[in-house]
Parts: sequence; structure tokens; C-alpha cells
Amino acid sequence: MKRRTQLHLDPDQYRWLKRRAGERGSIAGVVRELIDDARSRPVGTADDPLVRFLVEDPPAAGGRNPAVSDLDWDVYGA
Repeated sequence: MKRRTQLHLDPDQYRWLKRRAGERGSIAGVVRELIDDARSRPVGTADDPLVRFLVEDPPAAGGRNPAVSDLDWDVYGA
């Protein structure tokens, strides 16, 4: 079962969708295609410094100094 929805777009977003729809068929089809493309990509956390810190060297693992005062250094290296 498909659901009907409504979007509010700014003029530039609408123009971009109209141009793309001209190539592909309809605005709704473009929106569905963009959603499907986004859903098919894996959600990557490797680029998130906080996640990387918590996974690679969690504070409970007894790293350098798990104090809150060192959190910026541990997470961002600065």
C-alpha cells in the first residue's frame, strides 16, 4: 500500500526536481528514486570521531586519560 504525502519545497528545490523529472518522468518518481538510493547506502559511522572514539578506545578500556577534560583531545585530536 502506498501512502500519499505532501512536501513544501523552496523554489530552487522545485526547479531542480522539475528538471530532473523532465529526464525521468515525474517529480514523485524522482523523490522515490532519491529515497531508494539513500536507503540502499550503508549508514557509515567510521567518519564520526565520537563513534570512532567510543568503539576504538572507549573510556572504560583504560586508555590515556578517560577524564571529561580530555574528551575533545580524545575525540577530535585537538
